Amino acid sequence: MAGNGHELPQLPDLWLLKSGREQDVVVSSRMRLARNVDGFHFKSRFRSGEGERLEAHLRGVLQAADPTLQYASMTDLTPTLREVLFERHIVSAEHVTDKHPRGVAYSAEGTTSVLVNEEDHLRIQVFAPGLELAELDRRVNELDDTLARYVSFSFSERYGYLTTCPTNTGTGLRVSVMLHLPALSFRGESKTGQPLEQGIVKVHKAAQKLGLTVRGTHGESSRAEGDFYQISNQVTLGCAPSKSIADLAAVLAHVIEYERNSRNILLKDDRTRLEDVVWRAWAILGNARRISSREALAHLSALRLGSCLGLIDHVSLPTLHALMVTMRSGHLQFQAGRELQPRERDTLRAQLLRETLARPPRK
Repeated sequence: MAGNGHELPQLPDLWLLKSGREQDVVVSSRMRLARNVDGFHFKSRFRSGEGERLEAHLRGVLQAADPTLQYASMTDLTPTLREVLFERHIVSAEHVTDKHPRGVAYSAEGTTSVLVNEEDHLRIQVFAPGLELAELDRRVNELDDTLARYVSFSFSERYGYLTTCPTNTGTGLRVSVMLHLPALSFRGESKTGQPLEQGIVKVHKAAQKLGLTVRGTHGESSRAEGDFYQISNQVTLGCAPSKSIADLAAVLAHVIEYERNSRNILLKDDRTRLEDVVWRAWAILGNARRISSREALAHLSALRLGSCLGLIDHVSLPTLHALMVTMRSGHLQFQAGRELQPRERDTLRAQLLRETLARPPRK
């Protein structure tokens, strides 16, 4: 159990370090189910003390349903530890800053987490590196069925699972995939000198036709930080889970092919420019004395592209994926054992990048 805010049973592993299918383009996959418990009001309508009672109840349920999960009450954790869990994708941004009684149960390998008293009473999440929709579907439904043996979920024969936000009512399922699309994000020019439509814009349009949404790393629909984009389903009411997954998989197959073709075109038509971007990123990250997380991610993105295309063999995908997490503010402060000022974080981030990239590539 979490202790006085300075203890945690064990931080979850960095599951992104493992390999997965289509990982040159697909960074990771996630499935999430939203559930509420009969006999309790929705979070927005909690009565006095109801949040505390529900958290205590669900903590016991989770421990009985899966004793291997570790549980932490968010109010017991320091802001830094909450930020670390967010950076490892275990909790949401809202779960970090909320003031209600709330908690999280998670697996040691970091590929399962259950949020208690987030927007809904339960948010059941499973993760995997690369593209693993079938496996995630099996795992999330297995955990959902297990929990349903211990609690009764709010359910309507007409509408399905009832949730705080109407957009989750029905199946309560959200399927999302994080993609690295640097080639589709490049803007070119036609022979007449007019701007070409970015490939990423075409991805947005194709996704919208199937009721999917494309977001950047911070939810924007424009150019994303580091060219990382998230595609997920939007419709949960009246749409079978199998259809939601199939629609997403269909779009992903085209996006993956489109991105790979775009990379090959860049290699053929603009190789020198591509190599320059990659090697400048290597030089900056290997020598910078102070760097922001935004700039670092942009250069790590370039190195990731270079590594996948065989333009640079000095760094591996596991190393890059580790740096994308450990160079963030929460992890830097956790390692330092204290809160850091922005300039201190930028200095320590640069040091971490220099030292890590100076080591031989990890296999």
